[in-house]
Amino acid sequence: MVEAPSHALQLFDPPADAVYSIEAAAKLAGVPRRRILVYCKHHLLSPLIDDGVEGYSFDGDGIRSLRHIEALRTVCGDDFAGIKIILDLTKELEHLQANPQ
Repeated sequence: MVEAPSHALQLFDPPADAVYSIEAAAKLAGVPRRRILVYCKHHLLSPLIDDGVEGYSFDGDGIRSLRHIEALRTVCGDDFAGIKIILDLTKELEHLQANPQ
């Protein structure tokens, strides 16, 4: 049986070594710049820390996290504490799966 080609839209998957300004991150994730700043304020998203760069910048993991936060926001609304709990639990679960005892 031959599978039909997928017509689903593929999201751009950022390279691991790329660094994006907050403006580029906003465009890639389809999120307003101001909302990214709110996510950073509530510790849902952490920008890269680079002494030589002014402003916020994000790597590929940051873009993926931003998309994940946006997906959770469709379910949780503006409950940033709830989103933070889900993100922390997801991170812990991934850690446990990667390091079985």
